[in-house]
Amino acid sequence: MASSNTDTTSTKTFAGRRLRSIDALRGLAALAVVLYHAVGQAPRDETSAFVHWFAAPVRALSGYGYAGVFLFFVISGFCIHLHWARARVADMTTGVAPKVAFVPFWKRRIHRLYPPYLIALALYLLWSALNSGVQLNSFFLWDMTLHLLMLHNLDTHTVYSINGVFWTLAIEEQLYLAYFLLLYLRRRWGWRWTLITCAAARVGWVVVCAVLQRAAGLEIPVPESAASHWFTWALGALSVEAMCGLVALPRWCRDLRVAAASLVSAVGLSLILPHIVRHSFWHANAWLLLHPLWGVGFFVLVNRAVAAERNWREWLDVPRLIRWSATVGLFSYSLYLIHQLVLMEMWRFWILRMPSIFVALLVMTPLSVACAYLFFRYCERPFLPRPAKPARSTPGTTPAPVHAPDPLLHESI
Repeated sequence: MASSNTDTTSTKTFAGRRLRSIDALRGLAALAVVLYHAVGQAPRDETSAFVHWFAAPVRALSGYGYAGVFLFFVISGFCIHLHWARARVADMTTGVAPKVAFVPFWKRRIHRLYPPYLIALALYLLWSALNSGVQLNSFFLWDMTLHLLMLHNLDTHTVYSINGVFWTLAIEEQLYLAYFLLLYLRRRWGWRWTLITCAAARVGWVVVCAVLQRAAGLEIPVPESAASHWFTWALGALSVEAMCGLVALPRWCRDLRVAAASLVSAVGLSLILPHIVRHSFWHANAWLLLHPLWGVGFFVLVNRAVAAERNWREWLDVPRLIRWSATVGLFSYSLYLIHQLVLMEMWRFWILRMPSIFVALLVMTPLSVACAYLFFRYCERPFLPRPAKPARSTPGTTPAPVHAPDPLLHESI
């Protein structure tokens, strides 16, 4: 994984422009998660043979929709590191590596991500209060404190307590903190040893949690921790540097056969894992490989998608499916935040005589997307960065160009 001279053609192709390929992958990942929950929550009421044979493969395929979370992690690393990579390309003449200021970085993160999150959190609490009531006790205070601080993924009692998908948002915030360490390692050691360190952190976290559990009885969720997914997130950061021409990746990093092999291996391992004795040597090693396999497969897919976008822009022809999924990708954060509430509420009131598998596909999923768009319009878009107003020009002069902030820098899962 050697450094290379900057590919100026690649850099100019993508400079200052939103990437349809990344938006499309984000949209597909969000839809996969929605289908996973919609189909998973659907009652098994297949009475006819036709419905049974239709539902069986749909349930099997949608059962892997949770893997969209790992694609989100790769995309997140890609988007967060995009600012540094573009600045590095711009500063190649000076030879000075760009710096990411901690306080401005977190101001942007908080302003962009927290308001929609807090609104979604309030809606879930209101829904709970109306349906089952809320007990104002010490656990509720603890639960709310951890959710507000994005630390609820570190306690087995709170990781899934309010909304079953919010644990990934906590991981995102913690990976943003780890980003500064990632930058330090990348500048000091290069990508090879940085990725090795990120992978070692996954192993080390398993060991630390096992020691704490045995010594103090403290049980920390391992799969829902940031250290378990740091390697996957770092792959996205590496991908954006390859796009900007800062590093040269081997050909296999864009080979769809490699992506397919990695993803199929992850599927196979997830099928085998439940049949291996827990807490055994083989179970621990199989689990350690599982998430990185998803990450590598999606890393290759992201690289291939970005390479394909270069052709789309040269030919001025973006495939229709990409345009559609990229549209969903624009409000994928809202879709992720709100879809569980929509699904929980709608299943309670669904009374039409229709097999639930068709309801999940034809009603619940489109309804979740529609509600997410409304949430995006009124609860997320107001907090998106606005383009700068063009400066006034005097007669006879050329107006100054408008530099709109890159929305990719402010996206999350």
